[in-house]
Amino acid sequence: MVGSSHEAIHRIFQEDPGVFTRTFRRLDLPFPDPVAVSLMPTDLTEIQPTERRVDTLLRIDTASGESHLLIVEAQGKKNSRKPSSWAYYVAHLREKYGIPPVLLVTCQDKSTADWAEGPFTIGPAYWPALTLRPLVLGPHNVPVITDPSAAARDIPLATLSAITHAKDPNAPAILKSPGCRPEDHRRGDRQDLRRAHRTRPR
Repeated sequence: MVGSSHEAIHRIFQEDPGVFTRTFRRLDLPFPDPVAVSLMPTDLTEIQPTERRVDTLLRIDTASGESHLLIVEAQGKKNSRKPSSWAYYVAHLREKYGIPPVLLVTCQDKSTADWAEGPFTIGPAYWPALTLRPLVLGPHNVPVITDPSAAARDIPLATLSAITHAKDPNAPAILKSPGCRPEDHRRGDRQDLRRAHRTRPR
């Protein structure tokens, strides 16, 4: 239930929007004086459904009892609209599941990877409301795996190496590694699932 004090504070801002500027000035906060202020609709409900889909979403439960969500996004090039979408995913999933989210972005070239690392700020430069810091995997930090025995020991990592280094001159050598063949990857998945099942707390 909305109380009288809650209603009163919003009534002040609605009837005299400039009050926040005078208050900020008294507090020495770095907000510039506005030349115009307009009241905007307060109902944020989406009437028309908007499709928002992440590439992969995982829930990670740890031995310590802590959990987090892992949002995995593949990014092929710089996209100025993407950070706001990522921020929406993070905020929405935190609200929906109540679990801390981690945003992981995979890239195939260093330029895109450097851009994707951000940090991205949402809000005025002088007072950002939100800072988004993706965790990025790309050719700059994922090891190149061309040795067949190393690939066989960790098939998922070898596959990730092949994907993130797809634009690298060594890509053909990486893709020829036994661990990067689709049938090996599927076999590795089955082995990982069996190990996870055996170690799952009962």
